[in-house]
Amino acid sequence: MKKNKLANAVLFALMSSSLTLSASAVAQQQQDEDEQEEQEEEQVERLKVTGSRLSQTDMENASPVVIISDEDIKNRGFTTAFDALKNLAQNTGQIQGDEFGSQGGFTPNAQTISLRGLAPGQALILLNGRRLAENPTPYNGQSNFVSLSSIPTAAIERIEVLTNGASAIYGSDAVAGVVNIILKDDVDSTTVSVMGGTTKDGGGDEVRLQVASGITTSDMSWTYGLEYHDIDPIFASDRDWLDSNFDSPTGGSYSYGIVVQDAYSGLNVDPGDGCERSGSGYERRMRTSTASGRELGYYCATDTAGDYSIQNGREKLSGFVSGSMDISNNTEFFLDALVTTQEAQNRGFRHFIFEPVIEPTPDGSGNLGWGNYLLKQRMFSFEELGPKSSSFDEKNINVTAGMRGMLSNFYEWEVSYSHSVADFESRRAWLKNEVVMDYFFGSDEAFYPGFLDGNGQYDFYAPITDEMRNELLGEQVINGDSYSRTLFGSISGDLFEMPAGMAQFAAVVEYNKQGYDLMQDERTLSDTEVSWWGLTGTEGGGDRDRWALGMEFGIPLLETLDLSLAARYDKYDDDTTDVGGRLSPMVGLEYRPIDSLLLRATYGKSFRAPDMHYVFAGDSGFYTTVYDWTACREGFVADGGNPDDFIPSGANCQQYTANIEGTRAGSTTLEEEKGTNIGVGIVYDLTDNLSFTLDWYEIELEDIVTDESVSGLIGDEYDCNYGLDGRDPDSAFCQNVYSKIERAGGDDVNAGDLTGVNVSPTNASRQLISGYDATVRYNYPTEFGDFTFRAEYTNTQSYKYQATPEDEYTDYRNLASFYDPRTSLTGVVGYQYQDFAVYLTGRRVGSTPWDTQPAEHSNPDSDQFGDVSRTSPYVYFNLTAQYRLTDNSSITFTGNNITDRRPPEDDTWTSWPYYNIFAYGGASRGASYYLEYVHRF
Repeated sequence: MKKNKLANAVLFALMSSSLTLSASAVAQQQQDEDEQEEQEEEQVERLKVTGSRLSQTDMENASPVVIISDEDIKNRGFTTAFDALKNLAQNTGQIQGDEFGSQGGFTPNAQTISLRGLAPGQALILLNGRRLAENPTPYNGQSNFVSLSSIPTAAIERIEVLTNGASAIYGSDAVAGVVNIILKDDVDSTTVSVMGGTTKDGGGDEVRLQVASGITTSDMSWTYGLEYHDIDPIFASDRDWLDSNFDSPTGGSYSYGIVVQDAYSGLNVDPGDGCERSGSGYERRMRTSTASGRELGYYCATDTAGDYSIQNGREKLSGFVSGSMDISNNTEFFLDALVTTQEAQNRGFRHFIFEPVIEPTPDGSGNLGWGNYLLKQRMFSFEELGPKSSSFDEKNINVTAGMRGMLSNFYEWEVSYSHSVADFESRRAWLKNEVVMDYFFGSDEAFYPGFLDGNGQYDFYAPITDEMRNELLGEQVINGDSYSRTLFGSISGDLFEMPAGMAQFAAVVEYNKQGYDLMQDERTLSDTEVSWWGLTGTEGGGDRDRWALGMEFGIPLLETLDLSLAARYDKYDDDTTDVGGRLSPMVGLEYRPIDSLLLRATYGKSFRAPDMHYVFAGDSGFYTTVYDWTACREGFVADGGNPDDFIPSGANCQQYTANIEGTRAGSTTLEEEKGTNIGVGIVYDLTDNLSFTLDWYEIELEDIVTDESVSGLIGDEYDCNYGLDGRDPDSAFCQNVYSKIERAGGDDVNAGDLTGVNVSPTNASRQLISGYDATVRYNYPTEFGDFTFRAEYTNTQSYKYQATPEDEYTDYRNLASFYDPRTSLTGVVGYQYQDFAVYLTGRRVGSTPWDTQPAEHSNPDSDQFGDVSRTSPYVYFNLTAQYRLTDNSSITFTGNNITDRRPPEDDTWTSWPYYNIFAYGGASRGASYYLEYVHRF
């Protein structure tokens, strides 16, 4: 290697005192020339790849890395970084997208991915290799993650995705992999692009303006740019298959707009002229049971399905700069910065109120004999109170500045400081609890303990006046901010010559401080009447420090065999968690028996420090829905069923779905999640134009931090109540389960009903995921144009989970409760001839189980016991066609989902929007079309 010859020449010159001055001068001149030549070759041949801090000459090494270039993003029809990563083959898990956000999710404007089906926070997101501030609002109200919504495509040079764990290189969070977004640099021209787009069925109009430019001289290079991106919302009313309750696969029915129901008989109390009198626009209709055909009585009916937004409206402005300038021959200053501000909106469900009341009946009538136990619900039309809309203001600032260079002409070094902040504010209209009670439900416990008397200031069907509207509504405000500050230093270079080549090393030292604050307004967490009706939330805040030291070695054992070793020690602030110090080792092997074949293997330990919100969350609440197996069994027996014949399944217990309120808080006694990553792969270039890769992976995580499962607690209670699965009702385990579940007391009219749960975070779960990735690339040049083909495939072969140490590993991959697509396939076919290029991208997302399985699948006596009914896979195509108008300008047409393929149908998914929005998020957008003009100066 030339660098080794140069090093020997320098050492020889220093030790040779007999050389004349003129000879020394000649030698020095030759040394300078050789050094300059070597540096130029190094710039061409050596590069840094995500997953290693060593310089290398090949993009393929022991750890598999997927590269998504800026051209790939455009050619595959993606307009955002989130779109590109969401469609990554390894992104096999479910995520909460815009469709769920409109229904009241905790992170209704965030954009996340789920590598390997793991939580969003279990993949490390980097910008130019630096950590980003986490989203101030936690995912599911529990855990932290990085939102991808702030990254503009104008700034992206490429995205490198390391598809296995890398805590030995990067520390915490690199469990499922690492996503490193690389900013553009060394741009010396100006590019302006204008893009416009729309959807086939309406809504979602887009406008995007991008400017990227740069300055390059002999001693500096700066790249900078701006992006403005405006996206209109899409509402369910824009899609004729989502705009009505009757689009449901079961035929659907009108929603209860206003209803008063006898709590015992389940029959509706006739509203008479109340529907018309309310001014809501609702119609008086008879409700008939779809199961029995029984008439349930009259109510005020409406159709609500078209209310929701299925895509948020967004307006985003981003600016970026990246570059460096020489300070001396061997030292340069570098800086990269990205600033994004965005405003977004979504539209949720209608404002509604619901309350069980006991109205006194002095004459001794009523279903209680001394009163009427009633359920009252009123849903307010948009004309009455407007939609339950939310607005979001977000700002993200990411800045890194530092110095780097060569030490003694042998070692690369870097010292830098990174500062990342994320600010968040959301606002939405909400009903004031005390006004709702006063207007419609009467006094608390005025007649019967625990129940309102139903004697409100206004009749339940009273029309809403402007004065009432102003009194009923307020604005809920959530504020959050987070930060990450990192001091970083590294040195790397050659160690010594070995028979097979030069051994390399890299050493890093890092200090990081991260923190966040999440603040609700006074009403949200209030336990008084002065609060928001039916609303709770989560808040918290804190910060923690971390020191880290890391080493990495590249050792050529043979000319065909390279060994890589890495280890990193992270030390956390002892006052925040029980993580303390954590050592993460990794070993990798690269075997190249011939130049065109690489066999690789890695083994490493990973870890993840507990989420900040798992640690610092204050007392907070949440609402959830769960099947009450105990009540379902009791109802089955009360109807004459044999207890031994009871099967606890969703199909049998639909009417025993309980809407309950839960409580939780953070814990400072949590330990880190521990992981083991194993990978084995092959990279084979069969010809100059044909290559493929095949990589098998296994990820095992232990001591996973998670909130106790609500459904798990209810299931444990069921087992404890009836001595099932070896549970003893008097055991410490069962007594602990009972202490976390709240049911109405025996003297209450709703005695025994499930009313609440209390959960806390704990290091309890264990997970093992394995599978393989395969990629094929083929280029076929002809005199009539160049053809390209690329296919990427991922198969999750095993997904085992253990909820508690007492449980056994269960492989969920083929069970009805595993909703992740098990496979993912993307294929891209391209053709380029002179000034024209066209690319067709096809994507196949695997099937998922039906929402509700047939009862016979859970019946051990059935021939279909253990079967799982599944949807069809989701297959769609994107088309991009580009024509170069001149040497400096081009026009591009893009069609996404050009066949307007709808998400897979599920006849049992009866709740809007009638498909699995977590596995097929964004599928309701349908076909969309874009036209972009690009000009370079």
